[in-house]
Amino acid sequence: MIQDLYKILGLSPSATKEEIKKAYRKLALEWHPDKNKSPNAHEMFIKINEAYLILYDEQARAKYDKEYEFFFGKHQEAEQWKEDYKQEDSFAENTHQKSKYTYTYNDPDLNNWSESAKRQASKYASMSFEEFGKLLGEVVKETGRQGFTAIIYAVSGVIGASGFFSLIGGIRYGDIPQIILSIVFLGLAIAGFSFTSKKYQI
Repeated sequence: MIQDLYKILGLSPSATKEEIKKAYRKLALEWHPDKNKSPNAHEMFIKINEAYLILYDEQARAKYDKEYEFFFGKHQEAEQWKEDYKQEDSFAENTHQKSKYTYTYNDPDLNNWSESAKRQASKYASMSFEEFGKLLGEVVKETGRQGFTAIIYAVSGVIGASGFFSLIGGIRYGDIPQIILSIVFLGLAIAGFSFTSKKYQI
């Protein structure tokens, strides 16, 4: 089951980008582990960063909203999934076993963004509160760079798929120019995936 990122930031699904940014700034400073001594401060700080990174970017938010509507809407399949999750989670708690259900998304791009956010948040959590306060402006700027990376990732997927099917057609009909062009497309796709994988390993 996915997390309700809007609820984490204390916002509604209709929140504007400015509202998302303001909520993130306020909560990130409030829940930074160096300042907040609550036992769950570190975990909450990670969630706040993930929520901001996904919801502030328009492309990532559009992908998230589709899954949000499924899990938090009135879909019968989602309701059954939630019920199974509650039963499994209760069993795991009573037997000290880890639940098989995790907060992952169906969309691979969202999973990449989520993991990237968690890695960044861990770094921010290790900073002193003063250092993080000074860096907060740069954190907002970093969102734009991550958005650019996600776009390249998505475009690479489209180019790779087009190149693959084009290559099959070229081989089938013996079209040499099409084969060459397909190989070029596949090379671009591989280069794009290689670039984005390095960026996500910050």
